[in-house]
Amino acid sequence: MQQTFQHRQHSTPSKEQAYQNDLMLAADFQRAVLPKIIQIDYLDIALMYKPYDTVSGDVYDFILNRERELAIFVGDATGHGISAALMTMMVHIAIDSLTPNLSTDESIRKLNRVIASRNTGRSVSSVLLRITPQGKMTLTHAGHPSAIVIPADNSGLVLFDEAGCALGLFIEEPVKYIEETYQLKPGDKVIAYTDGLIEWRNKDKQVYGAEKLLNYIKQNHALDCDALMQGIYADVEAFANQQEINDDLTLLVARYN
Repeated sequence: MQQTFQHRQHSTPSKEQAYQNDLMLAADFQRAVLPKIIQIDYLDIALMYKPYDTVSGDVYDFILNRERELAIFVGDATGHGISAALMTMMVHIAIDSLTPNLSTDESIRKLNRVIASRNTGRSVSSVLLRITPQGKMTLTHAGHPSAIVIPADNSGLVLFDEAGCALGLFIEEPVKYIEETYQLKPGDKVIAYTDGLIEWRNKDKQVYGAEKLLNYIKQNHALDCDALMQGIYADVEAFANQQEINDDLTLLVARYN
């Protein structure tokens, strides 16, 4: 009996397919290292994290010390794609090396030295804030949009003045990193976000902008953390009027209890 053998054609993925596969693996890895929200009795926290593409240049992290003081880092690496995602990995590693009790300005200073020493040519805007069980909040900005405090008594939104330079631009500080302090009262909320939120454009190429964000918060300050976060996003999305997001977006709302 004669047998006929046929050779199977083994298809090899194209370079584009291989790149997409690698990109998906990178996205899976990035999601795996994102920290879970630390649950602590004196804070309610809601967080939204929306990558512009498969991988994200936004980064957030939490540090809890022995005194139960919670530090929250929110950052935004320049650019998009793999290069920005790699910067977020560097940030996570650098944050893991921080001493939990360092002041926020010294922590930002150390992060800056680590990132700048690698000479990547890229930077990370960021804000690092720490809240104690007694409600004392200290925070340091590094070229990042100001955190926003919403007083429970509706006495007016609080913004912060000291900006600093984005991490990774200069080892020495041309603009000094300065720690600011604010005493939270029960019911006060804190908002931190990346600029993808306020730079979302509509079909006329207009950006949502910080002014619209502040106006929305003023009108809806009494909402709980999750409702306020979802409401802000819905307002920006409605302004964009079906235009796709054009940057990574991270939004965090925390309420001091």
